[in-house]
Amino acid sequence: MRVVMPKICIIGAGFAGLRAARHFEQLGLDYLILEGSDRVGGRVYPFEYQNGYLHHGAEYVNGLDNEIYGIVEKFDLLDKVQSRTKDLWMLDEEGIVVVDGEKVEEEKLKIFRGFVTSLNELLYLKSQEPNQDSSVEEQIEENLQKFLSTIPPEDHNLFKQLCGIYKNYFQVEWSSPIHELSLFNLSTWDDGTDDEDSAVLNELGFQKILEEFQSKIPKEKIRLNSPVTNIASDDVTVTLESGEVLKFDVILLTCSLGYLKAHMKTLFTPELPRGKVEAIEQMGFGNNLKVFLEYESIWWPKEMSTIMICSEEKNFMVFQPSSWAENILVCWIAGNGPKQIASLSDAQLKTLLDNHLARHLKAICHGEPSKRIFRKNWMTDRFACGSYSYITPGQSGPQVIQTIGEPIWRAGR
Repeated sequence: MRVVMPKICIIGAGFAGLRAARHFEQLGLDYLILEGSDRVGGRVYPFEYQNGYLHHGAEYVNGLDNEIYGIVEKFDLLDKVQSRTKDLWMLDEEGIVVVDGEKVEEEKLKIFRGFVTSLNELLYLKSQEPNQDSSVEEQIEENLQKFLSTIPPEDHNLFKQLCGIYKNYFQVEWSSPIHELSLFNLSTWDDGTDDEDSAVLNELGFQKILEEFQSKIPKEKIRLNSPVTNIASDDVTVTLESGEVLKFDVILLTCSLGYLKAHMKTLFTPELPRGKVEAIEQMGFGNNLKVFLEYESIWWPKEMSTIMICSEEKNFMVFQPSSWAENILVCWIAGNGPKQIASLSDAQLKTLLDNHLARHLKAICHGEPSKRIFRKNWMTDRFACGSYSYITPGQSGPQVIQTIGEPIWRAGR
């Protein structure tokens, strides 16, 4: 009896789509990747700079026992100077912390670091409690009030502002406004290690990882600039923006949750089941981005790991030197920041960040104006529509994720 191999369509050439293609290639299955943009990689987005690559998207590697880290080891991609970095960067003693233009005393920072260390452990323990539906912000505020009752009143404002750094950490890590981030998210995170740190890569970084993923996939199996406008489940067809209709046996959709949220009403024929629509609506999908500031030469202390600025402008708190490009300072922007700067030109944003650094660091060091900036706003990217998904307060995380991932069968199957 002759076995007819199914013809598979993979929509999206991000890492999920590329990984699926590699698997199908190993099995000898017939597949085609349709990618709406002009490149592969999705939210892995390296761009050339000097003798290496900077990254608009992913640049650190979590865990050790996984395929990505295996590629890191295969090609010797770990940074030679610092191969690991703490996830809780606000605990780093090499950081500069400024509140309202004044450098915070080391004694106060020790107290703050102790508070954050204890609170971080408490949050992870509390996240594992059954029926936990509070937000991370609610839990931080509750414990902050307890902490403030143990210190002099004249220090309350300082530690409230410092706690803003800890809140910002969650916004950057999870791409979520802090009040929308369910505490349950913390219990879902497991990279297979006990250490809260990540691998730092060299100047090739994710560019080499992306090349390795793509190298196993024949070029003719990837069609770029092929946006899909409709997926018909009854006859298993996809319609492209060009009007072309393609027939398959199986369709694997790997688009971002943000794109799904924006287009689910028109992308599917017939419309998605109500339960799946509700699950998509309940999941959060947020924004974060990096702005790379390029300088003629470094003006910050060479051993400095992070600049943390607490001020009335809460969206520009964290600046870190590039791990390999010495003249690059990276501003991490999350929360409402991506929306705030979306309408600014590069020149306007450059001036805004230059002035911000100069105003708040003038008592510590003389910051030079940047030469130019590089950025990618994932929120306004047509196919990404944001950065990462997260579970919002009050929803059943595992059930919602399972519902979104369940297959849709065509009529009669």
